[in-house]
Amino acid sequence: MKTLREILFERHQAAWPKLDVIRQKALATIASEKSQACSIDSTKKPAWISALLSLRWHLAGLSAAWLLVLILNSDRSSAPPVFAQASDSSPRQLLLALKENRRQLLDLIEPPAPEPLAVPRRRSEVQQPAQIV
Repeated sequence: MKTLREILFERHQAAWPKLDVIRQKALATIASEKSQACSIDSTKKPAWISALLSLRWHLAGLSAAWLLVLILNSDRSSAPPVFAQASDSSPRQLLLALKENRRQLLDLIEPPAPEPLAVPRRRSEVQQPAQIV
């Protein structure tokens, strides 16, 4: 007994040559269009332009980032540079300022000194309240 598949193949056996001709024509047109498109693209654009076009979104993002950096730095470039002013303070005032600065730094760096532990007094030192009779 024949299967359904074999029956269908026998019925449509005559269509195979026609389908092969149609397939060959379709492939030939696709191949010719592709070769024409490649020849047009290769003659139209140099290789470096096509390489840049493949990176266009990356370059646009980097350009936007650099533009933002330039905008943010534009305020600082317009201000005149500030130089240290020569002070008219005496050496004694300078020495006092340095000592104060050192004291502040030591306060910040060193942990505070722990409070001494409470030592209980001796019994003999404890004064008992006077008793009134």
